[in-house]
Amino acid sequence: MIIDKDYTRGIRLFVGLVLSLFITASVMIDSGYLRFLDSIFIGQIQKTTGGFKDTIMHMATTLASPKMDIIWIFVLAFFMWGFKFKLQALWGIFTLAGADVIGFIVKNIVRRDRPVFHSASDTGFSFPSGHVLGIFIVIAVVWIVILPHIQSNLIRRLLYVLTFLFVLLVMVSRIYLNAHFPTDTVGAVVIGYTWVQVSEMFYVRYAPRLKQHWRPVLHSYL
Repeated sequence: MIIDKDYTRGIRLFVGLVLSLFITASVMIDSGYLRFLDSIFIGQIQKTTGGFKDTIMHMATTLASPKMDIIWIFVLAFFMWGFKFKLQALWGIFTLAGADVIGFIVKNIVRRDRPVFHSASDTGFSFPSGHVLGIFIVIAVVWIVILPHIQSNLIRRLLYVLTFLFVLLVMVSRIYLNAHFPTDTVGAVVIGYTWVQVSEMFYVRYAPRLKQHWRPVLHSYL
């Protein structure tokens, strides 16, 4: 299977869950240490503004908007389905949908206000960043399903680096544009990572059964 049994996945899930709970709890109690870290990173990222930097940041945040994340995952799913990675296509859609639900629930539990002077277009609560959570899941699907099949080591490694840097750019853009605190973006990555571990467990458990019993995916790669 493309996503196979991995006995270290439970460890990764545990670590991710602990970090997710720690960051979430620290935000909920308004930890002074986290506020201190937030202020340092905000100061550094927003030190210089304007010009081409504005264009790059707005472009990054637009490409990673929740609506665009849905478009990206369906585009990926379309091509994966066409190349007989049907189970993986369904898994990608499921993983993004699950992350959106988790993000919505956490936002409404934590109820953190956005930074002062945020754009009126950035509505809802601040933690975790929906942009970062969504694009992290999209890139995770690319990493797990697509990139391992690229035969050229150079191209594969280059794409790993570029997609990783894009996630970092989206994180920075959300802080730069005053839409989120740095801990909102870090929390989104940690929560996303934790959910991916759970979603992979679902795949390992249910994908073989789905392939065996559901006609549309009978000829899918497992």
